[in-house]
Amino acid sequence: MDTIIEIPAEAAEPLNFMEQKMKEFDSALHEVQIQERQQAQRSTPPQTTKPLIQRVSFLLLDKKADFQKCFEPRLVAFGPLHHGNPNFQRAEQSKLKFAARFVRVSGTNRDDLFDKVKAQIDDLRKCYKPEDVEAYDNDKLAWVLFVDGCALLYAVRYGMEGKFDELTTKADLLVFAQLDLFLLENQLPYKLLKILIGSAKDPQIWEQPITDFIAQNLMTNTEYRERKHVDDDKDYAHLLERLRDELLTGEEMRIDSSVMGRMLLSSGVSRKHRKMFRSIKELKESGIHVKPSTTNNLKDISFYCNFLGTLMMPRLLVDDSTACKFLNLVALEMCQDFKNDYEVTSYLCFMDALIESADDVKELRDTGMLHNYLGKNEEVAELFKKMSRGLVPDHARYINVIDDIHKYCNSPWRGVATKANKAGRWIGKFAICISRSIFHM
Repeated sequence: MDTIIEIPAEAAEPLNFMEQKMKEFDSALHEVQIQERQQAQRSTPPQTTKPLIQRVSFLLLDKKADFQKCFEPRLVAFGPLHHGNPNFQRAEQSKLKFAARFVRVSGTNRDDLFDKVKAQIDDLRKCYKPEDVEAYDNDKLAWVLFVDGCALLYAVRYGMEGKFDELTTKADLLVFAQLDLFLLENQLPYKLLKILIGSAKDPQIWEQPITDFIAQNLMTNTEYRERKHVDDDKDYAHLLERLRDELLTGEEMRIDSSVMGRMLLSSGVSRKHRKMFRSIKELKESGIHVKPSTTNNLKDISFYCNFLGTLMMPRLLVDDSTACKFLNLVALEMCQDFKNDYEVTSYLCFMDALIESADDVKELRDTGMLHNYLGKNEEVAELFKKMSRGLVPDHARYINVIDDIHKYCNSPWRGVATKANKAGRWIGKFAICISRSIFHM
């Protein structure tokens, strides 16, 4: 006879516990699989879709509380994300007038132009996250985009031509308004601008000011920059992406080290650790000089050695607009649907490693690499420290440059090179003094 063993009720509880834990595990496994698929999609070139116009990631907002205003419009809202905000009601009237003037000057008419926008409204709606435009029916969204797009093109053209009387606004207000054009949350679909420009009687007089506007807003120094052709026909998502593309394209300068320089580097020891390298002041003390490159490309950073070390970087202009532009470019790079290599983010972290104090800013200014229109050198140093705080760069971006700097600094011949250079400068100055003395005898 089989013995029936009665299991107490409390002994059955572990079964419920395990079922619950197994479900939690399966749920976690499902999330991991989704993340892996998303990662695989992001790592599969080429990118077939453009990044959506969306709100700044909360991850960036939490880390950049000091720069909250950099992500919000100051004077004018473009597009649906900030439309209807009472703070911009006055600007709405100005936009309506600008839009009307665009229609008149471009040789089009209101109904035909609006119909062209509305005919593409399904595609234009897809340029935004669904939750950001769900409150807009097709007519309302088409009207917002129609007015804002026309107003933007008119303001950019006459602003670039300096015809502020045509804009009936002050030049200083226009400076603040142009910053609003580079906010991630304030972007208009580039496709919209193409529709409006293509409908004008003379499209070129509206396209060229956009090209000039982007060039004018580069953070690289405009006085020395290499003027290169911008790909006007590229399928950009919006103006912010076009600004980023302009900053990251163009030929990268590469100067090979001399035979002596290669020997010096080969005798050094590679040091690949978390601290990237020393500050500008420390690099100078080690015999490394900073030299401006001749391109706009933020990726154009290189190191070469001709007995003495030289770090080459693009010139940089720092003013009141620098933080807003850089941080919105970082916000764009953080968008999950934007496949990129975090070039701007990595550049900011690279500059933060170079700039530890006002002395480093002064050294960069003395070399002509940095032009400070912000204020004191301390303000620039603090700006880069705050902008880069909490950002995660692509550590492979400058690995060769960093490695060569470490090799140079750890070479047993580096001290000899530095002393020889100082001696050479002293002999040169001494020779000049002797020649002057002989001349005045």
